[in-house]
Amino acid sequence: MHLTRKTSIFVACAAMVVFAVPAFAQAPAIDYVGYSWETGGFPPSVAGDELVCLGVTSNLDPIFGVDLGVDELTFHLYGLISTGEVPLGGGMVMVTYTGGMMDVWRDGAQNADWGLNPPNPTAPASFVDGTLFFRGAFNDFTVFMLGDGSGSFEGTLNGLGGEVLGDLCTDCAYTWGGTYTQLSAQVPDGYDMQMDGELLIEGSVAEDVQTWSGVKALFR
Repeated sequence: MHLTRKTSIFVACAAMVVFAVPAFAQAPAIDYVGYSWETGGFPPSVAGDELVCLGVTSNLDPIFGVDLGVDELTFHLYGLISTGEVPLGGGMVMVTYTGGMMDVWRDGAQNADWGLNPPNPTAPASFVDGTLFFRGAFNDFTVFMLGDGSGSFEGTLNGLGGEVLGDLCTDCAYTWGGTYTQLSAQVPDGYDMQMDGELLIEGSVAEDVQTWSGVKALFR
């Protein structure tokens, strides 16, 4: 399924709420596109509702050694619990979430299927098969909503495991963020948002490193 990339509004949102974004100019990145839903619907985001996101990797740094023509990388975010909406003025609303996990799976079957009205027989099931590529626990996660049905989001994670990240890069910092829209005609029934962003890895990774073995050597 092809997704149209949303023009970024993250900088505008950040400026309005003095939202600090780490500098990741040279950080390895994994680009993703996907859809999400919140139990009870979104908006509004009601305290106690869970946000669930499912995505597929559209591009990634060669340092990860994954050929997307052979394997797909799929994202599954779950356990993000809303604390409710906070109006910021000017039509903007902020929602912070507690808890939450992210799993990224590598799978040669390339069978990711959002289907309709999740959870359903293919979602999240077809996004959590294969080999665990990365697992992280969220330290924080925030969504900014605009009145026109678009917004931005960002969260930081602690790496817990996975075949490439996690324990091999214990001193790295991970940021998952991007933009969303509820306006796209491509949003399947039962999903609330189309999402587009990056998983960024900040650490002592040289820009010219081409193999993961070289990265591992930096952390020994």
